[in-house]
Amino acid sequence: MKNYKKGLKKFLMERNMSDYADKAVLSLYHFSPVNKDTLVLDPEHFLSSRSTFSKREYEKSQVPRTFFYLDLDHAESIVKPGRTLYKTTVPSSHVYDLSKDPENIVKNSVQPGAFFVDYNKVFNAIKENYNGAFYKLPNFDVVVWFQPIEVHKHEEEL
Repeated sequence: MKNYKKGLKKFLMERNMSDYADKAVLSLYHFSPVNKDTLVLDPEHFLSSRSTFSKREYEKSQVPRTFFYLDLDHAESIVKPGRTLYKTTVPSSHVYDLSKDPENIVKNSVQPGAFFVDYNKVFNAIKENYNGAFYKLPNFDVVVWFQPIEVHKHEEEL
């Protein structure tokens, strides 16, 4: 049974950015401790106030960005309590698909002889032509957004 669950989880996580798009539009979800009808999320806030998850991501890159879920079923239980759910939609053409990396941005960020990816270079290169980036984490997929963005309170569907 354990192997079945592991295989099912792997299957469910093997989604592409296009699988989340509806008519070339992505729905993005964000949980915030602020409770307002409309909110502007500013990536600069990431530099001074970070959750545990964001702190780990900050170690990867210090480029300011706001994190969004694409699937509410993937939202971590630690993120939800006491927070308001917000939603926004963006054209998928404004989001770089880092998992496919069609422009070889990741490959081009690695210095000769280095064994690691410089995600500061990666995100800064993406920011030149896109407002956000899609990538996969071990347990869920995310979109990070590099610009301030308006979001609206959203009631989670059960």
